[in-house]
Amino acid sequence: MSHYTFVFFLITGCTGISFGQATTASIAAPEAYPVSIYKEATAQSQNLYNGRQYYVYDARSEEHQFFNDRKWRKGVVRYDEQQFDSIPMIYDIFRDELVVKHFNGDHLLLQSEKVDFFMLDDHNFVRMESGKDINPQMRTGFYDILYDGKSRTIVRRAKQRQEKIVDKRVIALYPQKSFFYILKDGKYHASQTKKAVLNLFPEHKKELRKALRDGKLRFRKQKDLAIAKMVSIHDELAKP
Repeated sequence: MSHYTFVFFLITGCTGISFGQATTASIAAPEAYPVSIYKEATAQSQNLYNGRQYYVYDARSEEHQFFNDRKWRKGVVRYDEQQFDSIPMIYDIFRDELVVKHFNGDHLLLQSEKVDFFMLDDHNFVRMESGKDINPQMRTGFYDILYDGKSRTIVRRAKQRQEKIVDKRVIALYPQKSFFYILKDGKYHASQTKKAVLNLFPEHKKELRKALRDGKLRFRKQKDLAIAKMVSIHDELAKP
């Protein structure tokens, strides 16, 4: 149960208590108890809801800057060493920033360096630091964990902002790209093509091609599924 859901339960569950003007200490006592519980219950959630205001830009454009779509969806985030569940959120992949919705409707931008991971739309995004978690030439940011076995496979989801003029109006375009990396020998290798994946595992090329055929996976159109399948098959075959 999320922090704010718990708080809502506490408040609604206490509506039977009278909060009229107190004339004695014994009458005032019931007020102090639920207030103290409310403060305790909201103490941790304040860490989540103290970010800067986020304003949706290019809101009228047909294309958008977010992951998958413009809809707010409930997800899980570990922020400032605390985990929060069922939080309405949206991921701006153009700026590589996570935004959450406060229960008063405000849109708040989380500090990326305090986000360990978040789970959204069945995707698990982990913040990885250049030179520490990933290769020095790779950029620090959120990476989608495509496959989490021995040959860990990660994806950086990105969008570029472009403009075109239609009827004297500037229209924003956001074409999306995905950059795939496979961990081998302690280093991440860029793996955008089927050839690149096969070259990483030359001893199992035949089996990997067969896995794609058996699964009826078309690499270019189903790249996420195809790469995850190939890497998992390799790890299975490579077991001692």
